[in-house]
Amino acid sequence: MKKVSVIIPMYNSEKFIGQCLDSVRRQTFQDLEILVMDDGSTDCGPEICKETARSDERIRLYRQENRGVSAARNQGMQMAVGDYLFFLDSDDMIHPALIEKLFWQAETQRADLVFCGYRKMDWKEFSAAAGADPGKNFRIRRQTAEGTETEIWFHRKYVNELSGIGGKLLRRTSVGSLRFDESLLNGEDTLFLYDFICRKIRAVYLQKAWYYYRIHPESVTQSSGMRKGKRYFESSRRIREREYQKGRVDFALTWERFCVRQIEQNYEMQRNAGNRAEYRSLRKTAAEERRHPMFERLLWSEKLLYYLCFFCYPVYVPVNRQIPRLLKWKEALVMRRKQAAIGILTFHCSNNFGAMLQAYGLKTFLRRNGKAAEIVRYEPIYMTGRHWWIPYAPIRGVRGRIWGLFHLWEGFCAHLRTREAFSRQRRNMNDFRYTCLVEKKQRKILSSLGLHRLKYAFYIVGSDQIWNPEITCGLRKAYFGAFRNLWKKKVISYAASFGSSNLPDKEESKFSKLIRYVDVISVREEAAVPYVERLSGKEVTAVLDPVFFLEKESWERVERIPKWTENRDYILLYVTEPNQVMTDYVKRLSQEMGLPVLEVCAGGQEKEVGFEIDYTAGPAELLGYIHKAAYVVSNSFHAVAFSILYEKQFLTFVHSHLGERVRNILKIHGLEERLCEEKEQSDIHAPIDWKTVRQKREEYVRVSGEFLLKNIEAH
Repeated sequence: MKKVSVIIPMYNSEKFIGQCLDSVRRQTFQDLEILVMDDGSTDCGPEICKETARSDERIRLYRQENRGVSAARNQGMQMAVGDYLFFLDSDDMIHPALIEKLFWQAETQRADLVFCGYRKMDWKEFSAAAGADPGKNFRIRRQTAEGTETEIWFHRKYVNELSGIGGKLLRRTSVGSLRFDESLLNGEDTLFLYDFICRKIRAVYLQKAWYYYRIHPESVTQSSGMRKGKRYFESSRRIREREYQKGRVDFALTWERFCVRQIEQNYEMQRNAGNRAEYRSLRKTAAEERRHPMFERLLWSEKLLYYLCFFCYPVYVPVNRQIPRLLKWKEALVMRRKQAAIGILTFHCSNNFGAMLQAYGLKTFLRRNGKAAEIVRYEPIYMTGRHWWIPYAPIRGVRGRIWGLFHLWEGFCAHLRTREAFSRQRRNMNDFRYTCLVEKKQRKILSSLGLHRLKYAFYIVGSDQIWNPEITCGLRKAYFGAFRNLWKKKVISYAASFGSSNLPDKEESKFSKLIRYVDVISVREEAAVPYVERLSGKEVTAVLDPVFFLEKESWERVERIPKWTENRDYILLYVTEPNQVMTDYVKRLSQEMGLPVLEVCAGGQEKEVGFEIDYTAGPAELLGYIHKAAYVVSNSFHAVAFSILYEKQFLTFVHSHLGERVRNILKIHGLEERLCEEKEQSDIHAPIDWKTVRQKREEYVRVSGEFLLKNIEAH
């Protein structure tokens, strides 16, 4: 069985089909079947395909009577035997490495849909693109989404990229019996993708414009099909209506805009073609559209253009061509102010496993629940400087900052000694950061002054130790939402932490002033609740770390299994501070079980001789190590959290000054016996009733999720 079935519908494409097939034959991924579905062509296109098939046995030509592109694609899906379906139009072309990259992402990310951007080209650009180097080692950024977030992609974020089927790789088992609607003359692929995405699939977007869309007279449907009276707004209408019936008016509004614009284009084309019967019919359609409840939600400028089109056409033409942006800019600003967007202020910029994983858990949970949430790229030097090649890690006070400057050279020499490992770890950290957390195109903010211009309605500060002055070099206003902003409506702290149950006495006064800016307060450690209530005078809730919002299956989709783990059992040791008792225990466990020890260290911790050590792991690699480990031993909170999520035999040793949060999470799950304090040791082999553990966690997850969503929606 071939891995990928390439489906190419063709109708009178003799000018382009040869170049289209060549782009598929030149793919670096060769395990293909190429199905050309001829929809009753009357030119020499079929002969060109037959000639090409003689030199490439992967090409198969199927012919049918002219029944439209949907029927051709459906027939191709029926004939396909590959694990994946890839769609390509006969007048377009693809980059030589595209299918390989799509397939690799589908396999490693367990995705149902993988797609890239597209690029419009004329014939000169097509000739240049045909000679692209397939052997170049491309590094491609990707973004992943699943469930509700994939629907947000379709309706908002990547509405243009997901409006057509060309360049999409779909898992055939996920498609199942879904087919294109043959009654639609246009937009059938948009409706198909809508139905597919409504199945709560997992999707991956590759940030490369590697699908080449050819611009030529025959490709512009308005110039031919519209003159024949084809209606190009039916698919938008259907999607709009279904979203409206579901009560998702924000999504419905997207398709109302498409529908209105397409009706206008239809009307304009019929008038220019002199098709009086059709444009009179469209006037009736336009009148019906004005009565739909979603029409009233359009911007006044959009409604003005619509009325001009059907009642004052001579004025519509110049207004439509010259002034739309000038009409809309003010209302677009108003709409932006009204939207309930959510900005997350957390430690995403720190090269710390837990900080990045909790940020991903929080962002993903909100998006799955239909919230327009994103992580604010607040990346101050006191957080990012410690990860530079010439590191700057200031300590509080003027003396501490001077000390940090004097130790630049010492840090640089340390990084230079381990330059290859340091470079690879930075790359792994950034790969996770720019794939799962933020986008590079987002504006980076280096100081709290830049937060004044942001346009989020809600701010969530946390989770992690955002209120730990030892990490942030003093308590910082940004992590309390203590900045002036015209758009800001509410600040919510979620699972914020000091790292312990209280702050040093000298910090209490400043904390009391800053906490007033937080409208709704929650913390991660239950022991910290009375302390924060005393200083804030507000009700405080203890909630779970956001990594628990996602189940094991969701984390598996972002993990990366290192090659070292293949075909072997091992003990994973994750160290956040030196602990000789823990090290000695792991040595004895290794001897007892006859298993090697893999050590992953945080920051500059000392490495134990005799252990296999990974200096380069990022968050995705750490998840892979925990997933494949036979035993996990650590003094890290997040190593404990993921040992519970992955249901591993684990043991945790108390951290000298950050032990409270570990005790708290073990207490919640009824696993207190898994904690070793001082020389007291528990039994790592003792069986765990994971069913009971899951039941206890489910209740806390439900309460924590309701707390967050209720306070966002209550405003």
